[in-house]
Amino acid sequence: MALTENTKISFFADNSYRERAVASGAIHFYTGAICNLNTSGYLKLGSDTASETFAGIATKELDQAAAAANGDNSLTVLAAKSGNVVKLTLTGVTIADIGQDVFVSGDDEVSITTLNFVRVGTIFDIGDANEAYVLLD
Repeated sequence: MALTENTKISFFADNSYRERAVASGAIHFYTGAICNLNTSGYLKLGSDTASETFAGIATKELDQAAAAANGDNSLTVLAAKSGNVVKLTLTGVTIADIGQDVFVSGDDEVSITTLNFVRVGTIFDIGDANEAYVLLD
């Protein structure tokens, strides 16, 4: 159907950060933790788990109590697909790996090969030993 009047354009002025509702239970997010969304859409620590998606990188620490229910807390993450470049741990990375996709291994590391391929982004550059600069694309 064609527009018949002006329509307000809604958009994110800055796509770098997203506030995400946290999954239930005792979860301790440290600043810099890799985070996933579970199948219900709640934030949890990153892991190589089937049917989860990469959500982003935790921007602050959150120590959630065991009694917390889904959505009791929220956490801001540097968002997946934001176009930002972040330094992440990647064991054995070399200059030859630039351009490779990387996937969640845990809340503290990415890998070029994993079981479930929860994609984080692309290796943009390398840093010191076992460090990769990853484009969140």
